[in-house]
Amino acid sequence: MSHVGNKIRAGFFATPELQGEYLTKLLKVEGNGVWLDPTCGEGKILHQLSASFKDCRISTYGVELDKARAEKAQKLLHHCINAPIESMVIQNDAVSLLYLNPPYDYTIKGMDDESAERKEWTELFRNTRYLKEKGLLIYVIPSYRYADKRIARFLSTHFYNIGIMRFSDEDYDDFRQCIFIGNKKSGKHKEFNQKLYDFLLQMKSDEFVMQKVTPINKFVVAGHQWTVPAGIEELKTFYTKLANKEDFLEGIRNSKGLQAFMNRSKPRKLEIGGNPILPLNSGQLALLLASGAVNGEIGDGDNYHLIQGLELVKKIPTEEKKVNDNGATTTITKIRTKREVSVKLISPNGLIRKLV
Repeated sequence: MSHVGNKIRAGFFATPELQGEYLTKLLKVEGNGVWLDPTCGEGKILHQLSASFKDCRISTYGVELDKARAEKAQKLLHHCINAPIESMVIQNDAVSLLYLNPPYDYTIKGMDDESAERKEWTELFRNTRYLKEKGLLIYVIPSYRYADKRIARFLSTHFYNIGIMRFSDEDYDDFRQCIFIGNKKSGKHKEFNQKLYDFLLQMKSDEFVMQKVTPINKFVVAGHQWTVPAGIEELKTFYTKLANKEDFLEGIRNSKGLQAFMNRSKPRKLEIGGNPILPLNSGQLALLLASGAVNGEIGDGDNYHLIQGLELVKKIPTEEKKVNDNGATTTITKIRTKREVSVKLISPNGLIRKLV
């Protein structure tokens, strides 16, 4: 298993712009709606698809784990949250178009998990719930991953009006990706498509894919299209259950409790002003010097000096022996505090003296 830092970046391959152009020509949009990409990367492909249909009000939603990519996606999409998709709460049965291009990696195994799951399967199963009935799924994964029995069975059960195509020759050799397009079935009881299932299982062979899976550009030339149904224009729920520390920053800064704490904990400056009412004896002067109350410049002319007072605190251990009734000796160690005063001064001619 890779390190967490590598897993965050693992398997991120944005859909090439040329393939996005082909996909746009395959869409027949009936009206306004919500389009979602739950692993949106920088948000380019969902923006490219939706921007082609200016006659409709399409609200684009994205989720992205990587912060840098999420910041770019937030400039292109109407709504984008920087969070793991596992933490998201999203309205079910509401999305008109679901674009799904999950990372090609394993999920991070939790403490109670028996095994890690491939993300192609996990994200397909998780995110289909957000797609409305008759909503359109565009599912982009490596060609051989369609042969996974769970993926093949799920696609063969939950979707109709199916299209299976590979990237055009300009990009297929670099990416080895295929595209599944289909509309979500309605109702609880769904008929299983055995023919589609058998076809998908054979896609583990690259030779089969090259011979039997048609490039997307030929679908465009043939005039094939898939309907994106109209739907709601805004999701009622779209948020992460994880708290963002930045959301609390301003509130903390303006908190009266924080200001009161800072005022109480601020070091207090000792200020002694004016002349004493009575002359100071040597003991009082020593205390003032030791506390630092008269540090700095004193006197003038020939009596001008720089002076610094410092209190030195020492811990001195002492031992006391006690004889018990049985004749044994017990040693008791006590610590006492000894305070000393150190006063240094510099005379006008630069002579340093230590008074105490």
